Amino acid sequence: MKLLVKEIFEEASDRLKDLKILDYIIGLGYTLVETEAGAGVAYTFRDSIPGGCNATDDFFVGKNAMEVAKWVFSNGLLESAIGLATINSVLDNGYSSNEDISEVIDFNGKTVSMVGYFKPIENLIKPIVKELYIFELKNYPDTFNPGYAKLIIPKSDIVIISGTTFINKTTEDFLNFVDDYKKVIFLGASTPLSTALSKYGTLAGSKVIDVNYTKYALSKGGGMKLMKKGLERRIIRSY
Repeated sequence: MKLLVKEIFEEASDRLKDLKILDYIIGLGYTLVETEAGAGVAYTFRDSIPGGCNATDDFFVGKNAMEVAKWVFSNGLLESAIGLATINSVLDNGYSSNEDISEVIDFNGKTVSMVGYFKPIENLIKPIVKELYIFELKNYPDTFNPGYAKLIIPKSDIVIISGTTFINKTTEDFLNFVDDYKKVIFLGASTPLSTALSKYGTLAGSKVIDVNYTKYALSKGGGMKLMKKGLERRIIRSY
């Protein structure tokens, strides 16, 4: 399997090469990058930000967007998030959906694996699924260490994978346990709205439609609860 972030980068590269970075916000919950094409967001792994007074070595406003997008390949989680947010600023695919994911996908009576902890989704689908297994690095109640995923994912009817796995380069680790990509849902605001990615599952992501509001929310320490007013839900169905 080709490295998925490479496929996503290649899809976006033609649109990035002539653009510059206009602004960026490194927020507590999400990182936003604004280019001349719009804005994109990606999750901030804030525990991974290096110590010291500066999150980055230098400002990158005015830099070529394609060069900044290459940071998605970095092993540094903040640099990778900045790179992914830059890519997300130009990816504008999928159809707008105000529906909850449970209205798009039939979860009734299914065994579901969830990679990454989405509390609102857990509350939404737990009453209707047969079994729900949540794999999470943080020690949240009723979650499992991701190391157990290889035992459960092959037995699951639906596999939800957080878009944050594109930042920490673990997406393929979990996809390797899936026997049918039509079972897969990539979920969350970090998820790239990439047509290439839809070969590997349904995408349930977001597009920044109100750049100024989203920048304001993130600059004030807001997360998804505050930021979502500036986003539009998008769906790309697997094929």
